[in-house]
Amino acid sequence: MLDNEEYAHGRRRSVDVGGLALALGNQALGHGWGGWEDVQQGETRYAELLSQMYTQTQTTVDPRNINLSPIQIPPETRLRLIGALDGWHFEPHKLPEEEVLYCAYILFESLFRRAGMHREIGVALTNVSIFLRHLRLLYCGQNSYHNFQHALDVLQACHAFLCAAGVVPPAAVLCRDERPWEPDRRGRADRLAFELSNMDLFALFIAAIGHDVGHPGLTNLFMKNANAPLSTVFDGKSALEHMHYTILIHAMRQHGLGALLDRPKVGQSFRRSLAGIVLATDMGVHFEFMKNFALLADGRDFPLDFKRLLFCQAIIKCADISNPSRPPGVSHYWADALMAEWTSQACLEKHWHLPPSVQPSSNPLGQVQGQIFFIDTFAKPLMDITARVVPEMQRFADQCTANLVSWQKEKARLTGSSDQADFSPSNFLPSSPRPPQDFLGSFPLTLPTFALDHPDESHLLPWQLPSPLHPPSDSGGQRMDASPPDSPAPSVSSGSFVLASPSSSRFRTMSSVSKSDAATAMRAAYQVGVRKKRSFYNRYSWTSDLSPVASSPNLVVAAIPKATVLVADTVGTVLMSSKAGNETPPAIGTVQ
Repeated sequence: MLDNEEYAHGRRRSVDVGGLALALGNQALGHGWGGWEDVQQGETRYAELLSQMYTQTQTTVDPRNINLSPIQIPPETRLRLIGALDGWHFEPHKLPEEEVLYCAYILFESLFRRAGMHREIGVALTNVSIFLRHLRLLYCGQNSYHNFQHALDVLQACHAFLCAAGVVPPAAVLCRDERPWEPDRRGRADRLAFELSNMDLFALFIAAIGHDVGHPGLTNLFMKNANAPLSTVFDGKSALEHMHYTILIHAMRQHGLGALLDRPKVGQSFRRSLAGIVLATDMGVHFEFMKNFALLADGRDFPLDFKRLLFCQAIIKCADISNPSRPPGVSHYWADALMAEWTSQACLEKHWHLPPSVQPSSNPLGQVQGQIFFIDTFAKPLMDITARVVPEMQRFADQCTANLVSWQKEKARLTGSSDQADFSPSNFLPSSPRPPQDFLGSFPLTLPTFALDHPDESHLLPWQLPSPLHPPSDSGGQRMDASPPDSPAPSVSSGSFVLASPSSSRFRTMSSVSKSDAATAMRAAYQVGVRKKRSFYNRYSWTSDLSPVASSPNLVVAAIPKATVLVADTVGTVLMSSKAGNETPPAIGTVQ
C-alpha cells in the first residue's frame, strides 16, 4: 500500500476489486487486489471507500491498546442488579457505567443456565465477558439515545419477553444452585417460541447488545442526504444496520467467538440469523416486516427456519422500541433522550445546509403529538400482533395502550389551555444540542467527506488518523454550545479534523455527486480494475470473515448452493437471497 506522501502526490491507492464486486452484487467475480493510475479521481474515489471501510473497521475494533479484563461483580452489587433486571421498571440510564456492563453480563449468565446452552454454543462465559467490555467501548457515549445504555435496555427487554414466554430463565436463577434450567412447556408446547434453538437465542442476545454498535447519533436518511460514503456503498438501504453487523462480527472474532462463526454449517446459520435480526432494526423496513409477520400470526405455514427468523426479528423490534410499553416515567425518559438526539441532528443539518430529515419538537405539544403518532403507527400495532403469537406478552401491549391513552389525555389538556409550560416528562432535554465537532469521533464513512476535510492535512485521510473512539460518558453531561442557527456556518476545528461548512472553500467533491453517479462511478472503477489486473485474480478478496471458506467469494457462493439466505461477511456488504420456496416472502435483511 502506498504511504501518505505518495498518496499526497497524486498516486492512487490500490483498490480491492473483490470487495467491490461483492458490493455491486457481482458474486462470481470477487477476485484480488487491483490498482490503476489512469482512472478519473471521481471513479476511484468510490472504489477506494470499500477498502478503506475495511481498514477503518479493523482499526476501530482493534483492542490491542485497551485493557480488557474479565468482568468481576461484587456479590452485593450482583444481588441488587439481578432484582432490577427481573423487573419491567428497569432504568439503565440511572446506573453507573460499570454496573451497566455488569447487567449485560448477568443476562448472558442467566441465558447460559438454559439446558445445553453452554455445550451447544461452545463459547466460554469469560470470552463473552471480555467481548462485552470491548463492545461497550465501541458505542458512542456522547449519544443521548443510541448508546450502551440503550443496548442494555434492548437486551433486558428481549430477556423479559422471552422469560414471559417461558423459553429463558429469569435472572434470579443465578441465586439458586447451578442445575440447568429447563423450559416449562406445559400447556403451550405448540408455541413458536419453543421452536427456537439455543443458537437462535444466543444470536438474539448478541444482536440485542450489539445492534447499534458504532452508531454516530445520525439517521440513515441523514447519511443518504449528505451522500455519506457508507450510504453510497449500500445505495441508501440500511447502511447503519450493515455497519453495526460488520463491527459486531469483527468484535466477536477478537474475543474467542470466531470459532462459533466459522463452525461448519452451524456457523453459517448463526451468521445468517444474526444478520437478519440486526437488519430488522431498521425502521425503514418496518412495514415490510409487519406484512410478513401478520401472515405468520394468521397461521401461514412458512418453513421453520423462516418462522424462527421472523419470531426473533419481532422480539428485537419490540425491544428496540419498547419504551412506549415501559412504565410512564421510564417511557418519558427515552422519549426525551431520542428527542435530544434528533435536535442535535437537526442543528447539524442546518449547519451543513442539508435537507431536514427529523422533526424534533421545541414545545411540549409537539412532543406529545410525536409520541401519539409513533405509538399509534409503529409501537402499538407491533406489540399487539406480537402478543397474538406470544400471548404472555399481552401485558406489555396493554401498557403500551395505557401510555397512548395518557399521551392523548395530555394532548387534550395542552390544546385546552394556553399554558403549555407545565409539561416536562423527565426534564431530560439538554440546554443545548451537541456542537458539530462533537460528531467527528464517529465512524468516518458515516459523515460527508467535506466534514473531514483539512487544507493543511489533505494528505491524511480520516481512516489514517488515530482511532476516533469516544470513551463512555454520561449521556446527560455538559454540552458545548453550537453556532446560533441563523449565524454564518464557521469551520470548527477538533484535533486533526476540521468540520467545514459546505459554503466554505474547503467543501469538496462527494456532496455534489448524485447517488446514481456514485453507483455508475463504482461500477466503472470496478470494470477498469478487472481489466487492468487480471493477474491478481487468485489473491484473497476483501472480506471481514477470515475463515478459510469465506476468504474467496467463489467458495462462499459454492458452499451454499440452495441457502435460505446467503451472507457474505464483508465490511461493505451483506448479500442475501431468499430461496425458501415460492410462498415464502423475503425476510427483513434479504433481497431477491
